[in-house]
Amino acid sequence: MGQSDSRGDFDRQFLASYRVLWLIAAGVTGNRSLADDVVQEAAMIALGKLNQFTPGTNFTAWMGQMVRNVAMNVARKEYRRRAATIGEDGVSDVADTKKGQAAGSPVDRNSGRLVNDQDHFDDAVVRALNELSDVARACLLLKTVEGFDYAEISTTLDIPTGTAMSHVHRARKQLGVRLTSYRATGGAPNSG
Repeated sequence: MGQSDSRGDFDRQFLASYRVLWLIAAGVTGNRSLADDVVQEAAMIALGKLNQFTPGTNFTAWMGQMVRNVAMNVARKEYRRRAATIGEDGVSDVADTKKGQAAGSPVDRNSGRLVNDQDHFDDAVVRALNELSDVARACLLLKTVEGFDYAEISTTLDIPTGTAMSHVHRARKQLGVRLTSYRATGGAPNSG
């Protein structure tokens, strides 16, 4: 098989698995706006390592590992960037945050997070999802949005099946507790 054949096969498999790869990126970063960039960066890395892919094996799992690694790096960079913008008093400049939000946009361009008080997404659900760990959020999204079984989640994220099951179970429980708390307090975050 020539290089153009393997590139065409890569393109076909990449397009077929894009939605799953995007969910992994969004789950790990907690940031929908960064997910496309993460998947594209991982694709560039994968193209450079195409000779390491064994035809006939699970392309989505192979590619998913690269997406997860890139997403984790991006999430760490975003965390450090946000921490650097917080002043000595421990409070970030609210005016700067408002400047980063385009009119009508559900995403704050400074932080990449979904903003509260917008009409596009349910704020309580987004807030509760953002409070989950990166891997738990990815497991939950793959299970509930894509309908993956635990073995598929395990393979895609390179974690044991039991760990995938635990993450989904605990994430669902945590979301339920958080959303119940938000309702009981009129939308205020749970302080405990």
